[in-house]
Amino acid sequence: MNFKQLEAFYWLSQFGNYRQTAEYLGLTQPAVSARIQSLEKDLGKTLIDREAQAFALTDQGLEVAEFAVQFLNLREAMMGRLQDKRKRRLTVGLAGMAALTWGPLLRDAVAAADPDLLLDIYSGSDLQLRRFVEAGTLDAAFTASGDRAPGADFSVRYEVGWVARPDVIDGQSLPMSADDLRALPLVLYPKTSPLFNPVAEYVADMRDRPAPRHYGNALATICELVRLGYGASALALTALEPDIAAGDVVEIATTEPLPPLNVACTHVNRARRKQVGAVLDLAREAAQSWCAEHGRYASFHEL
Repeated sequence: MNFKQLEAFYWLSQFGNYRQTAEYLGLTQPAVSARIQSLEKDLGKTLIDREAQAFALTDQGLEVAEFAVQFLNLREAMMGRLQDKRKRRLTVGLAGMAALTWGPLLRDAVAAADPDLLLDIYSGSDLQLRRFVEAGTLDAAFTASGDRAPGADFSVRYEVGWVARPDVIDGQSLPMSADDLRALPLVLYPKTSPLFNPVAEYVADMRDRPAPRHYGNALATICELVRLGYGASALALTALEPDIAAGDVVEIATTEPLPPLNVACTHVNRARRKQVGAVLDLAREAAQSWCAEHGRYASFHEL
């Protein structure tokens, strides 16, 4: 088994078409077919269901495709670090809340402290960042779920509350109960988010849906949906702090509080401990500095 076989198989699993795969890889269709057949022979497994009416993978093919993408990510990460010999590169994953708050301070601090270090920042959900960690793409990750990484000695706590455009809750009595909130149109995180379960349980949202339910796959998207009046949402309040201050969005008083969101470092590449440690120190300073200026809805905590 070799990388070219896995590469051909992965892209075939994505395109579901030999011609498109061949064009993408700059190969002929017979060459792609030969690589797939050679991979099947090396693994001793049938990966393509050739009896299906349309292109389909076998169960073993689906498993191999998941591993193949991890190999591709590892190769990309390795090549990125080796291609520019004059520069050193670190990749850090930041949960959306961290990327939008103290992330820019971290970026600028790294650039000032070590101009020869290239810092790549991956922003995404906890699930997305976890997949990057599993694929070996990230040197460090700051998320709201998972065990704290050894040597990571701080977290940022974001206060979570309900918000909406004023017209969405016009005429409602405050504070609002869970039943009151259930009657509103809501903007929710996807089920893969650490915020989904607490919010779904709070409003018992899975029982029935008396009003529309909208979903956003990123913090920035959810904030924009709230601004546009799609509905009320429970999120880290600092994300909409300027809108709340201007009165364009209101914080909804409720009868029951929601637990805060704690973001901490949950992954460190032990093979690059020294380089990552220096960035963690800068991240600590950046988070502490940002929280000192935005203490209404966020706070810095020693661990």
